[in-house]
Amino acid sequence: MNDYRFAFQSTATLLTAMAFLTTGGCYVRTTARTTQPTVTVQTQQQQPQQGGVVFVESSCVQGAQEICNGLDDNCNGQIDEGCGYSSGDVQITLAWNTGADLDLYVYDPQGNRIYYGQPNSPTGGVLDQDARGNCNTSQPNNRIENVYWGGVRPPSGRYTVEVHYWANDACSANAGPTTGVVSISVGGSILGTYQLMLVGDQRATFATFDIP
Repeated sequence: MNDYRFAFQSTATLLTAMAFLTTGGCYVRTTARTTQPTVTVQTQQQQPQQGGVVFVESSCVQGAQEICNGLDDNCNGQIDEGCGYSSGDVQITLAWNTGADLDLYVYDPQGNRIYYGQPNSPTGGVLDQDARGNCNTSQPNNRIENVYWGGVRPPSGRYTVEVHYWANDACSANAGPTTGVVSISVGGSILGTYQLMLVGDQRATFATFDIP
């Protein structure tokens, strides 16, 4: 078991909350405030495998150019700003490395499921980037999906994050094993970035976090 500690400088934050995240042997605790929160991450080191989840020690540089890669490259607590999709008080972004069609699912505390079939929830959650990999090659950033809450306070309670590898179309079925990276931001601070590997038709419910 390894212990990582990071300090982030938050930008202006609408949400003040304490969030807890667990994922495949990972535990995250963060307090999102406009001061400098400290994030403690404990994770078991393991090699990614089919359905496995590992914590990624992603690096960022203050003032760096943001790249559309599912990461917070410039350390401001937002993921991929300027890439055509939105950040918010809660932001969950999935990026992957093949032409597969991966689908991001987020379940909010009221039981609403946010995904391509229901991109808007009554609580204000929005899937504003629904990507299909090789099944839609003309789409910008066609290997990234994004869910966020912006303009409204996200509801209190538990959120669950799930990824599904849709392989029922030929355009996606031949993509092979695919590595995805999921970054989760709450209240202007990155809770963590996680890597998972999936094969066709595999579904992984791998992360939960709580907002009191």
